[in-house]
Amino acid sequence: MAIKSLLPDCGLYRTSKPLPEHEQDFPAGSLVYFHNHSDSGLPVVIPADHNIMNQWHFHGGGTPFRGLSWADSLVKMPEQGFYSLRKQLDFEGGTWPKGTLVQLGYTKTGDPILFIGQLRAARSENNLWFSDRGVSLARERLSLLEPLGIFTEPAGEGGHDPGTTAH
Repeated sequence: MAIKSLLPDCGLYRTSKPLPEHEQDFPAGSLVYFHNHSDSGLPVVIPADHNIMNQWHFHGGGTPFRGLSWADSLVKMPEQGFYSLRKQLDFEGGTWPKGTLVQLGYTKTGDPILFIGQLRAARSENNLWFSDRGVSLARERLSLLEPLGIFTEPAGEGGHDPGTTAH
């Protein structure tokens, strides 16, 4: 049986305990990208590197590890991106109605943040704007989000592809 079949799917996770022998780089409560495969045949974990337009990007080959029990301790997180609210969201300072377009991002510690889609008052272009300041959302409330499909232009020369967060 291949080791890959014993591991979680590739994707965005939050660590629930530190990675043994790499506790400084991967403490409990970190946002990571997990790959259940690599050129070496071992699973790898990649730390959040930098944030562009409210989305973390993950670069490099990652840190390989052998501990299957550590992989089982990872907590799957919904992908960063665009969602609509399934229900009204009340929070300190306001309310967003059901159906509101939001962008889901995270803190580096894996805490969800929602950014509301807005039309700017001065409409020089036909586009939506998402602030770099959002509203915290408890992880238990992530079920309020309905994923949306959004077309993303390919990145130009030297640009970051906004649709790809793991490189």
